[in-house]
This record gives sequence, C-alpha cells and structure tokens, in this order.
Amino acid sequence: MISTIYSPAKINIFLKIEGRDKASGMHFLRSLFAPIDICDKLEIEESDTFSVVTKGIAEEIQTEKNIVFKAYSALRNYVGKELPKFSVKIEKSIPTGAGLGGGSSNAAAFLKFLNEYCKLDLSLTQLIEIASKIGSDVPFFVLGKPAVVKGLGEKTEPVDLPQSDDIFVLVNPEIHVDTKLAYSLFDKTYPDCNTSNRVPENFSWEKEHIFNDFEEIVFSEFPEIARVKTELELAGASKVFMSGSGSTLVAMTETEETAQKIVAEFSKRFRTVRKINLVR
Repeated sequence: MISTIYSPAKINIFLKIEGRDKASGMHFLRSLFAPIDICDKLEIEESDTFSVVTKGIAEEIQTEKNIVFKAYSALRNYVGKELPKFSVKIEKSIPTGAGLGGGSSNAAAFLKFLNEYCKLDLSLTQLIEIASKIGSDVPFFVLGKPAVVKGLGEKTEPVDLPQSDDIFVLVNPEIHVDTKLAYSLFDKTYPDCNTSNRVPENFSWEKEHIFNDFEEIVFSEFPEIARVKTELELAGASKVFMSGSGSTLVAMTETEETAQKIVAEFSKRFRTVRKINLVR
C-alpha cells in the first residue's frame, strides 16, 4: 500500500542574522516563516531496502545523502530501535536552491509520517527536538504554521499573521543560490552581523517590517536577481522581497489585475511563477 503525503514550501517575511555561534560557526537567526500552498508530493511504501528517488530535479541525490534518509536515521536513533524500511518517491514542485525550504519540508513531512505510521506516539516537542538535529528549517516544518524562528532554528514561536489585502505572487528566477555561499558572503560583508535591518516588535505588513539580511549581498553576487526585483516593481508590485538565502522573490500587489499581469509576463521566462496563499 502506498501512502501519499504533501510537504509545503515556506517564505521568510523578515530574516535577521543576529550573531554567530563561536563553537560551531553557525548563525543565530530571527525570522518570520510562513508556509505557502506550493507542495512536493511524497509517495511512500514499505520495502526490503530504504531508498529515496527524487523526480523533477536535474541532480541525482544518493539515498544516504538525502535529507529524508537523515530524518529516518535521526528518528531511529532517537527511539533506539529498528523501523520498517521504505521506498520514498518525491515529486518536486518546490524549486531547489531557492530559499523555499523544500528539502527541509520533505524531511519534516516524512518524520511526522513515521511517527504516525509506526505508532511511536512522540509529542510535538519530541519531534521538534529530533528535527533540530536534521536541519535548521526542519523544526519549523514540523510545527507547520506561521512562526518566528530563533536561534539555530530550534526555537519556534507560533504567531497569528495579520491579514493583508495584498495578493502574493511568487517568482523563482531559476538561479541556484548555495546557502553556504550566502552565509560566507554575509560574513565577509558584516563580520559583526550588524546590519541596518531591525526586527519589528509587532509585525505588520509595512515595508520596513519586511526585510532580508541576505538581500544586499546576494543581489551583489547575483545581479540578475536584483534586476528581476526591479522589473517586478516596475510591473506594479507594491513590495518585493527575497525568501531565505534566495533566489525566490515574492511580489505583493494591491490588485488582482496587477497580479495576473505579473504571472502572465514572468511565466514567459521562468517555470515557477504563480499566485500563492499563506497557510495559516
């Protein structure tokens, strides 16, 4: 029997890098995450051997290096017993290297599937603890709702997003931005992690509350992304911001007409251009 589950993408509405852990060199963040209604599909069935096959991406990822297998191993180690083996087929709709957290979402979805399928009865707190050992974005996807994410990603505080009358359009410029490179560039530019962006005490959809500490340095390294942002603004978007370490941009428009115009124009150039809804 095949089980089918879906794992959503996310966007970062604001992203502040607050410092660096001296021991590991990893960065402390404070970021407002929101799930969106673009999802990967995972088809799972029991098998004699564990395997992960990913469709929809050019690169071939070995099972042992796939984050879904890392989730399986982390859970198995946590419970201290053998688990059934599975064949996992992932059909990607979330672009990779795009700042949308697709791999982390796949891992979190599989972790929650295992907990239910294997009747492990682990609590949300326990699942988040396991998730923090897999990747910095995985705990958020285990939570599965808008949240302010802090520290190394292990601290998630659910929030009620204020309503917005704007329409959101996601545009992926099809430029792969390596997260390690983005952090390296950030460290060279801001060795003390002190940018001018400030985290709002009470978030609203004002322009100054929507920012990304990666934008300046990623745009400098990849000026094509900056050009797409300018083009979106010229097409009528009232706000445009980058998600994660890039390269995906989110355009906010005040009218349906402007949103449809952006989708029509930018779909001629890029595969992933669509209106999105925030999952609350």
